[in-house]
Amino acid sequence: MPSGRKHITSVLEEEAEVKEFIHGGKKTNDQPRDRLATQEARGLDGQPPVERRKISIRIPQDLDEMLSQVSLKRVLAHRQGKLPAGQPREKQDIVAEALRYWFEKLGYLT
Repeated sequence: MPSGRKHITSVLEEEAEVKEFIHGGKKTNDQPRDRLATQEARGLDGQPPVERRKISIRIPQDLDEMLSQVSLKRVLAHRQGKLPAGQPREKQDIVAEALRYWFEKLGYLT
């Protein structure tokens, strides 16, 4: 390395807080940064978040394409402030709501 030049990590490590973060020390900010982050941490309806489990399923291609289109439209509407609060916008939330509706319709949930 040419003399007089510093490696990028040496520049970053000049500040103690940055050095701690780089080396796995305390996090620089544990608090959500904005209202949206706070809302998502609580859940869309303001309730504590529900534990989620990862599942893997296969669905027909046409349903996957429709789910992707609907999710994209709803995410964009949410960003523009046009999606009412509490409405699902991500794929996992849309699928969960559809399953809940189906279970209720068939009498599995009362």
